[in-house]
Amino acid sequence: MSKSGNGLPLSLRKKDIFFVACFSFFAFSSFFSDSWHALGLLEGDAFWSRANRWYGEVAQDHFFLADHPYVRVNTGISGMIYGPFYLVLVYAFIKGKNWIRPMALVYVGAMLHGCTEFLIYEYWIGPPPGNPVVFWAFNGPYWVVPFLLGIRMWKPNPFGSASS
Repeated sequence: MSKSGNGLPLSLRKKDIFFVACFSFFAFSSFFSDSWHALGLLEGDAFWSRANRWYGEVAQDHFFLADHPYVRVNTGISGMIYGPFYLVLVYAFIKGKNWIRPMALVYVGAMLHGCTEFLIYEYWIGPPPGNPVVFWAFNGPYWVVPFLLGIRMWKPNPFGSASS
């Protein structure tokens, strides 16, 4: 690894634009969906309150709408911990910062565990979502993208070396 931990520029790592886009959206979602739910702001006429309720109604995600304490904790972790970390991931991917690798791998494990646990609760404590296509369209990326990130970060110096 170079002393600065810098890898190749993003222009030479075009596939990483996918991760920049995903984590930018995930940060947005964490701040404006999950944080609102975690803080108990689903009621009222605010845009994000209505947007969260719209998702719950369209996906028929009754577990989400029931405001179960586990979901509040899960969305709180997403909004207050993962949200800021997504911004760090975006920065690291744009700048090619190899130092992100250990933190990214911890995130992968934590996210896959959290998503699996959330889905177990969603389907077993339930009732399961009434519209699984919409449910998985909204929630599936939070399982798939961390898995892909784990593959992307597996080797040391995931962004290469700027001195190469």
